[in-house]
Amino acid sequence: MKKIFTILSIAVLGIALNSCEKNLDIPQKSVLSMDYYENATPEQADALIASVYKLYWGGRDVTSVNGIDKIIFLNSLDDDHYTGGGRYGDASYQFQDAGAYKVTASDNSMKTVYKGVYGVIYHSSLIIENIPEQNSKEINRVKAEAHFMRALAMFDAVRWWGTPILVTHVLGADEYYLGNTPTKESIDWILDEMQIAIDGLDPIAGKGQQKAYGARISKYAAQAYRGKVQLWYASRYNDASYLAGAVSDLKAVINSGLYELNPDMFKLVRPAGDFCSEYLFEHNADNGDGFPGDPQNDLRHMWTGWPTNIAIPSAIFSGWGWNQVSKEFGEFLAAHEGDIEKPRFKSTIHTYEQVLAMDYNPGTVPGMMSSLAHNAGYFTYRGIAFNDDMYNNGQWAYSGANEPMLRYAEVLLLYAEAQFLKDNDADGSGLKALNEVRTRAQIPELTSMTYDDIKDERRAELFYEQERFFDLQRWGDAPTALANKGKVFYTFHGYKPGTTEWNVEAITGTAYNGPGWQDKYMLLPFPNEQLSANPNLKQNPGW
Repeated sequence: MKKIFTILSIAVLGIALNSCEKNLDIPQKSVLSMDYYENATPEQADALIASVYKLYWGGRDVTSVNGIDKIIFLNSLDDDHYTGGGRYGDASYQFQDAGAYKVTASDNSMKTVYKGVYGVIYHSSLIIENIPEQNSKEINRVKAEAHFMRALAMFDAVRWWGTPILVTHVLGADEYYLGNTPTKESIDWILDEMQIAIDGLDPIAGKGQQKAYGARISKYAAQAYRGKVQLWYASRYNDASYLAGAVSDLKAVINSGLYELNPDMFKLVRPAGDFCSEYLFEHNADNGDGFPGDPQNDLRHMWTGWPTNIAIPSAIFSGWGWNQVSKEFGEFLAAHEGDIEKPRFKSTIHTYEQVLAMDYNPGTVPGMMSSLAHNAGYFTYRGIAFNDDMYNNGQWAYSGANEPMLRYAEVLLLYAEAQFLKDNDADGSGLKALNEVRTRAQIPELTSMTYDDIKDERRAELFYEQERFFDLQRWGDAPTALANKGKVFYTFHGYKPGTTEWNVEAITGTAYNGPGWQDKYMLLPFPNEQLSANPNLKQNPGW
């Protein structure tokens, strides 16, 4: 969202959902009165919904849903990433514990995302309940966006915790201590909320017109999410009754003709890809996006940038090395693409040789400066920071590349999967969607597809998009794929002396190694602080 975030949003963000009744009864400073909502102009309504978007994207210095605490934590749990960081003992915010499958209910990621979810729901509900229905198209758009945003936040909560508390309105004083809500009840509410949003939102004006619409949810983007929610529930809980709805929603998005794959994969997560026809929903990282403070106050690109253990090519802005590429993913992607020079491989990750072949500043000798923990010879490329993309906003440098939350590539793969599960893709449209993604990647089309084909295509396409862990859960593949997660760490030393053979050291038997997959990870733990504050909220099994 651009140029609509006013100082009012700072006041709105002063309201925080808290489980403790005595805290809720204390008058809070900088909180807007209900009169403000009731008499909101279209411009003021825009500012209110902007604060909801801000709260959802957020960063480490505010409570958020989709900040770095979610990104690094979820990537650390999958088999495509190593946690990273400068060394094995770098346990910032318990990310190393996630990578070693030693999560606890006190870890910061659980607390941050939990508070963020209910903050988004609360602020969205304030808009829905207190801004009257009007003839104003902009105000009605804002209310539709609020329905979507609280549904999206609740979907995050359901995927993390399974049975989180469903909050459908601003709670009264006698409702502070609600109990767990059955998953299906929450999913049905999410679908209803998203349908309200779909009915109240306009589509973008045409293919390639996302920038004019702005970094806000649009009609078909909301419908794509609705299809995604139904497919997730159908596959996670083996409920085929949701598959027809998933197919219908996703097909509507495809048939809209408003979206297409970006032919140049190297533009993804770069400023050249901002508001491209592949992005359905994105975080606007523009320095002038209107947000107060830093638009990317979580420094997500620097967290995942290459660490200074390796000589940095001239194009790359170095970072802290979190969420590095796993040996398993590097080998999988090379085999899946058939050639490491194919555009999807090289725009997603680089081999050590590909890094050495990049351009360097004069006097810089390519190669390892020192051993690199959590690395087996592969390096993240998509999602890291590039010097040409950076701007300085005071103390820190930030990437101006927008962060896509949902891409058309995923819509096509979701549709292929839903079609396959619904009727084994009887009309062949799912295979056509799958092959569209493969064609862009310059790998051969398939003449038929299996479920493994769909799974592999999602893995290859959606690296670093925080979907892999949830995919493994819902497919029932997590116990096998993650059986040895965290039992072995790798250190990369460059080449073995006098050779061009990678020198990869396996590290086992340390305090940082973990036990591998445990079935309790089918649901993540509710934060201890919430359990202590609310006796009616019950912890998930095994935690």
